[in-house]
Amino acid sequence: MKKIKLGIIALLFFFFSPLPAFSSDFVVAPPPKSMDKYYADSGRISEWIAQMRKLSTAFSAIFVSLDKENWVLAEKYSAKFIDSYKKASEMIPEWKEEFDLKAANELKESILAKDMKKLGRASETLGKTCSHCHSKNNTSVWARYYWPSTDTIKVLDPIDEKELPYDVFMEKLSDSLKRISVNFEQEDFQQAWRSLDVFKKRITSLRSVCSKCHVDEWTKGSTSVKEFFVGNDILAVLQEIKKDFATGEPSEKNFRKNIDYINKRSCKTCHLVHQPVAAIQQAWQQKN
Repeated sequence: MKKIKLGIIALLFFFFSPLPAFSSDFVVAPPPKSMDKYYADSGRISEWIAQMRKLSTAFSAIFVSLDKENWVLAEKYSAKFIDSYKKASEMIPEWKEEFDLKAANELKESILAKDMKKLGRASETLGKTCSHCHSKNNTSVWARYYWPSTDTIKVLDPIDEKELPYDVFMEKLSDSLKRISVNFEQEDFQQAWRSLDVFKKRITSLRSVCSKCHVDEWTKGSTSVKEFFVGNDILAVLQEIKKDFATGEPSEKNFRKNIDYINKRSCKTCHLVHQPVAAIQQAWQQKN
């Protein structure tokens, strides 16, 4: 009996893994509008997540109790699990079919009967339904409720002295960086110097954008977020380029090395983190 219980616990961890498997026809569709109300207060844990935690904890507690051969506790947690599972199934009408209430009831019945085989079948069915729902919907929920749209962000451009939409500001920032390299290739080092100053002012302004989304991290330490992609290392590299320009005969090797550092450490890494979700959000907007 012990081996059977351990096998069920293994299934438990497999099906409730935070990294579910995705099918080859995986599509990121926006979550149903009925979910919005559970994420209305950004300062609190969503009611939906709170309910999922109750459900998951009760499910885990069943098998921890069985591992201790405590059937009384297992029965107690199975009742809690069914209550939480049923409530969750009613919270978002569009997802009601994702829940298997029959399997949930069979889980409790198998515990009352101390029928490990029936319990194994019921828990496996429940695990598969949970994994299926998570793999289909987790990414869309994260994209809508945990990643604010850049459409809401405005940035004060220190050059034009105007408040610009985020995407417009980023285009100007990119153009500023490119102008440094173009002027360098043309051996117009004076203009390259000016372009570098423009870029430095703009990328320094970009630091303020981080706090618009990373509110909690920002209150813990004003440098904790901006150091990721627009940290002092980037400013130091820009200063190194400027010093080399000041010689009148800048080294092409050093210039390329420093520009590559900015491209990889700042631009590319920031894009890898933020662009995928932004692309999903833009696709949803275009569809609507």
